[in-house]
Amino acid sequence: MMEPVFSRYLTEQEEKQLLSHVGSLADLLARRDYYWMKLLRQTGIRVGALAGLTVDDAREALRTNHLPLNPEHAKRGKGGQVFCNAVAANALRDLLAVRREQGHAEEGSAPLIMSRNHRGISVRSIQARMQHWVKAAGLDVQASPHWFRHTLAKRIMKRSTAKNPLPIVQGVLGHASPSTTLIYAGPDREEMEQAMREAS
Repeated sequence: MMEPVFSRYLTEQEEKQLLSHVGSLADLLARRDYYWMKLLRQTGIRVGALAGLTVDDAREALRTNHLPLNPEHAKRGKGGQVFCNAVAANALRDLLAVRREQGHAEEGSAPLIMSRNHRGISVRSIQARMQHWVKAAGLDVQASPHWFRHTLAKRIMKRSTAKNPLPIVQGVLGHASPSTTLIYAGPDREEMEQAMREAS
């Protein structure tokens, strides 16, 4: 059953508050988390695909501006590639740099994002880190890493100059059916709140 108002995304203020807090910290793992948050926000990839990225995937994206997605880590085994804008490319460069600072050799098939235990970071760890940072930033939402995917969709809907941005969102997120994308056409939390203020 669809929510009457889709709410599982970060408002512009929430996004700014979260990223400003994490980005202000010098700790190596905080920097690592900041960069994967930026990558999720700019590409809309799923957390499983993020955890499955390799050094070679990052290099390929920096060479071609398209991040390859391994079918093994994709939903329903659907791989492909996603466009990397300048912000996403910088996030990939920074993740490679953090990996070097952690002392890991840059073997092509090795995981891009490493845990403190010298293994590739797991989906569960990414989710736990997100919960930690949302709370540390003082946000009053239960946001998961998947929220960045929804956030990208909502920003495209709001900022795109296309006559109908829904097909664009469908393509960016790789939805098989247009009906899946319709959740982003509903009113924003901010729009609902503004309408209630105007009606008072």
